[in-house]
Amino acid sequence: MTEDMDQLNKYFNRSASVSSKPNVLECRVCEEVFTAEGGKVPRLLHCGHTVCHSCLLRLRPCVSDQKFLLCPFDRQPTAIKKNGVYSLKKNFVLIELLERLEESNIEKNMKLERERLQSTQPCDEDEKHVAVLYCTVCMTHLCDACDVLTHSSKTLARHRRIPLSEKPKEKPKCPTHSTHIAEFTCTQDGCNSALMCYLCRDYGRHSTHKHTLVETEAENIRVSIITAMQKMTLFTENMRDTAHRIEIVIQELEGWAIEDARQRVRQHFEKLRSLLAKQEKAAAMSVDAETRERLCTLRELHENLNMTRTQVAEVCIQWESLLGSEDWKLLSSARDVSQVLTSLEQQQKHYAQLGPDLLTPESSIPIIFSRDNRVYIGTKIEMRVVILGLDGAGKTSILFAMRDMALCSPPIPTIGFNVESLEYKNLVFALWDVGGQHKLRPLWKHYYHNTQAVVFVVDASDRLRFKEAHKELTKIVSEPELKDALLLIYANKQDVPGCATVEELTEILSLQKFCCGRAWHIEGSSPLTDSTGLIQGLDWLTQQLGANEALYTNST
Repeated sequence: MTEDMDQLNKYFNRSASVSSKPNVLECRVCEEVFTAEGGKVPRLLHCGHTVCHSCLLRLRPCVSDQKFLLCPFDRQPTAIKKNGVYSLKKNFVLIELLERLEESNIEKNMKLERERLQSTQPCDEDEKHVAVLYCTVCMTHLCDACDVLTHSSKTLARHRRIPLSEKPKEKPKCPTHSTHIAEFTCTQDGCNSALMCYLCRDYGRHSTHKHTLVETEAENIRVSIITAMQKMTLFTENMRDTAHRIEIVIQELEGWAIEDARQRVRQHFEKLRSLLAKQEKAAAMSVDAETRERLCTLRELHENLNMTRTQVAEVCIQWESLLGSEDWKLLSSARDVSQVLTSLEQQQKHYAQLGPDLLTPESSIPIIFSRDNRVYIGTKIEMRVVILGLDGAGKTSILFAMRDMALCSPPIPTIGFNVESLEYKNLVFALWDVGGQHKLRPLWKHYYHNTQAVVFVVDASDRLRFKEAHKELTKIVSEPELKDALLLIYANKQDVPGCATVEELTEILSLQKFCCGRAWHIEGSSPLTDSTGLIQGLDWLTQQLGANEALYTNST
């Protein structure tokens, strides 16, 4: 027992004489560093002191009612169980601190190794060594070995050493006062001397100029450079995406795209050839039917003329024989002569009523070809035109102005429809003027069948109803029966002050959008004062129909 007490006193005296090291986690009995595992694991005593596992094993337990250990520092007892020292709790806080310290040491060593590989700065203590650290107090470049040698004292150990890559940049010197640091920069327009110290700022020629800190101005420039780089990166990405899409398109064009386009062209023209063949067959049938009908008419007329001529010749011969006969015979034949003269006059009237194509027939057959490859036999093309628009837009006024008819004053709204025929150049228009009252608009669809052109009239002076007119025009354009019909829009009542112009109505009615897939035209009109707009609209219809007359004559 006495030997144990002497050993404990020896450990206690040694631990008391050893000064504690603040940055080293070590056992104060054996003066060895704690470890997270093994014999140097820190364990807690009841009094709060921490001793390593190996030192606790060397302590002999005291035995009374139960086993206990005496603290080597304050002699306080700590009860132990059957497992002995292993039953004491570990100092987990200290263990966690050890693990963090170990991780930080590993990270520090890795960082120093990276610095050693990247650095080219020689050590200030030994030029043969490569510097990896920088002392912010001494402002010296050190390697890890020289750092241990030169900064091992208590005074130098407190110096802050950082990796060489984190070395602060040197501040520039003032160009005027070389001993002072240039902390400010002049932002005055036209000032060439950008850097200055506090003396230049307060007392020099920059005292009245605008100035700011070098760090602030540099940060602003960095922000602008970063923004520009972001824009350049985005621009580069856009160009890359565009180039990638172009590359894909080039590959597709060199591959299947060109063959697909050729196939679609062949299909389109095959359809056109098929359609043209059908139209050619229908046109040939129409020509054959017209020729047969004309031949029958001419033959019948020829037979009638020959028969009539024969009868007239016989009557003339009989009358010549009567001229030399006796008077009483002439008197008895007067009634027959009167009847023959009456019959002759009737035949002369019938002959005079024959048309010029029968009186002076020609062997040629007049044929007109339209732009859509339709064939019309004769010198005129019949065209069905429907005139639509809101009530009060001036549809009937335009119809009567086309026909040079006088309009009653005041105008009477159209109830139902008006039909007029108009011959213009080589066209014969069948003009259907349909009422535009709200209750009559659902009936418009009954006039769409076989319609080749639609004339939509808009009152350019009534701006409040432009939206309603746009709605009705949209319905007309979307009608399947009118998908191939021409669309002529009259901006009517241009003679009224303050009316909308043709350009304004084109924008308001969105004609470029809704009528992009069809032939359309808008024309200003004022039928009560000037019919120029109406004539120009009819010219456009004639031009769009593309009627060309072709006369084929037999060579003599």
